[in-house]
Amino acid sequence: MRSVYSPRLLNGPFGDPAFYVRLAHRSEALLFDCGELRRLPTREALKISTVFISHAHIDHMVGFDTLLRSFLYHDRTLLVYGPAGIADQIRGRLSGYTWNLTDGYPLVLIVREWDNGPGREVTFRAANAFLPEGEQLWDGAGDLLLASDYLQVRALALDHGGIVSLAFALQEPLHVAIHKDALERYGYRQGVWLVGFKDLLRSGAAADTLLDVPLVDGGKIVLGLGELQAQIAHTERGMKIVYVTDVAPTTANQEMIAVFARDAHLLAIEAVFPHAEFPRALERNHLTAQIAGELGRRAGAARLLTFHHSPRYQDQPELLTAEAMAAFSSNDASA
Repeated sequence: MRSVYSPRLLNGPFGDPAFYVRLAHRSEALLFDCGELRRLPTREALKISTVFISHAHIDHMVGFDTLLRSFLYHDRTLLVYGPAGIADQIRGRLSGYTWNLTDGYPLVLIVREWDNGPGREVTFRAANAFLPEGEQLWDGAGDLLLASDYLQVRALALDHGGIVSLAFALQEPLHVAIHKDALERYGYRQGVWLVGFKDLLRSGAAADTLLDVPLVDGGKIVLGLGELQAQIAHTERGMKIVYVTDVAPTTANQEMIAVFARDAHLLAIEAVFPHAEFPRALERNHLTAQIAGELGRRAGAARLLTFHHSPRYQDQPELLTAEAMAAFSSNDASA
């Protein structure tokens, strides 16, 4: 499968959690957690349409002001999702600055809280000095936070020492694979028109929907969606990326994660301590590397990416990754 999502950890495995996912063929990206963002170029920051915050500990929120600074002068609406209470926490950050010169600035923040169903939505506009306004309920459909023809994001509430930390699953509803050899055979030109073609297939448009298909030699032909699909594409299960961080290593959390991450193409998951320090992990409400790897294996994930490594192990940078990958690739059902 050709990747439609390009994910990366902005601060590596030892830095603040900030998981940036660029959407292929679109000027759009998603950000999962908002740790330190000074290394993110402004041009890449401005691709972010939506931020998903697991919880409001400082290492997951410290980059919010940097992101706000990048967006401040732009005519954009930035969506922010997080657990119950996140709107008040963002309000607190915004109220720490003086906004007397932002009259007429077009930036709008919409913050949505999720609490296992419909939650609170609060709007903050730069032109109104980021005072909270327009508070209302938004109708979250179960665990589904965001949905379009080309992506879905779901949430899972997990325990992190008595507070909720959200895990997130990003999934492509349907993957459309284009056969480049078929494009060449029929003389169809590659280009942005293929994005619209894919979106029509994902939306379930009628087979007789007509499309303009540009030709390599110039000009175009008009074909029905079904005929064109038969010529140049096939569909399959969409890509799935799951992001899990800051969760207590309890049996209940582990069972929920294993189900939530089932068949993920990539599981990005915290691995804070080695399993030899399980008592410390339990005390600090974090996963060990071994547990992270076991969860990836149990979920049937294709790939595992660990992060949020304790800085105590920076002098052994491969230790936690190696432990997680050993558990992930183990064939021992009792591991």
